[in-house]
Amino acid sequence: GDTLTSTANAIPAPVNTPPLAPPTLSCFFGANNGPLSGKEGTHVASSRVRARLISETDNNVTLTVELSDTDAEKTVVLGRGELQIGILVEQMRREGYEMIITPPQILTKKCPDTGVELEPYEEVIVDVDAEYSGTVVNALTGSRRGVLVEMSDDSRGKTRMKFEVPSRGLLGFGPEIATVTRGTAVMHHCYVEDREHAGIIGSGSDGGRLVCNSMGKATLFALESLSSRGTLFVAPGDVVYPGMVIGENAKAGDLEVNPVRAKKLDNMRTQSKEEKMYLSPPKRMSVEELIGYMNEDEVIEVTPLSVRLRKLELDSGVRERAARSRKKKMDALKPKQGKGGKR
Repeated sequence: GDTLTSTANAIPAPVNTPPLAPPTLSCFFGANNGPLSGKEGTHVASSRVRARLISETDNNVTLTVELSDTDAEKTVVLGRGELQIGILVEQMRREGYEMIITPPQILTKKCPDTGVELEPYEEVIVDVDAEYSGTVVNALTGSRRGVLVEMSDDSRGKTRMKFEVPSRGLLGFGPEIATVTRGTAVMHHCYVEDREHAGIIGSGSDGGRLVCNSMGKATLFALESLSSRGTLFVAPGDVVYPGMVIGENAKAGDLEVNPVRAKKLDNMRTQSKEEKMYLSPPKRMSVEELIGYMNEDEVIEVTPLSVRLRKLELDSGVRERAARSRKKKMDALKPKQGKGGKR
C-alpha cells in the first residue's frame, strides 16, 4: 500500500505493508450432477461456475482460484475459512448459479529443512459468560487439539480466553459453540503460523446420516415415523432423491430410509389411524454450517432455491462396497495381536 506523510515532518522510508494471511483450506467447486440438476438455477455449466470464481479474484485478493489436476470439470478455491467460502457461495446463489462443493481440505506443507508435515495454526479469542468458560475450554482443548494460552475475567461477568488451535480443529466449531453457550460467545480467529501436524482430530458430531433411498416428495406420515431415529433436515413436501441426506442418525453409521412412504388408504378404522401426527420443525443449516458439518463422502448441492446435503456417490451399492473396502484397509493398518497371552 501507499504511505501518506506530511511535508513538514516527512517520513524518509515507506511503512512496510503487513503481508496477507495465507489461505488455510481449499474446496472443489463443480457443476451440479444430481437428479435435480438444472431445475432451479440459470447458470449450471462448470465453465460458467469457473468463470464466475475467477472473476471474484479481481476484487477479493485473499481468494485464490486454481484448476483441478484430477478433474477437468472442477475448480479449486483456496480461502481463509468456512465463513469466506460460505459468503462466496451465497453470493453466487443469488446470481442464479447452481453447483456442488466438496468437503474442505486443510492446506499442509512440508518443512524444507526437516521434511516434517506442517499445518496452519490459528489464534482464537473467545469472549463468553463466565459460567460457560469451562465448556469452551473443554471443547477446544479436547479432541480439537487446542492449547489455552491466556485467560482473564472482568467485572461484568465475562471471560476472555486465548487459544492456539489447528485450523482443522475449527471446522464446524462456530455452530457448536453457539449451541453450548446459548449464543453468548463471541469468537475471533486469525492465522498465526504453520506448525507440526497435530495428528488425528475428532469432530463435534458422532452420529451417522439418514440417507434417502427413494425419489419423490417427503410425506408427513413417513417423516413422523423417522423423527425418532434422529434429527430431520427436511419438511413434508420437500423433494428428495436417492443418496440425499435427510437427517442425522442418532446412532453411528448411515441408515437408508424411505421418507416418501405414504399412508395406506383403506376402509379399515383403528384408533392408531385416527391419531393426529405431530412433527418438529426440521433443522436447517446454512452453507457455512454445512461446510464444517459434512463428511468426506458427501457434497453440498447449492441452487438459488435450495441447499442440500447429499452423498458424493448416489448409488447405495457403490457406497456399501466402498465402505467395506475402507474397513478392510483400516483393519489392515491395525497392529496384529498375538494369539497367545502372557505367560
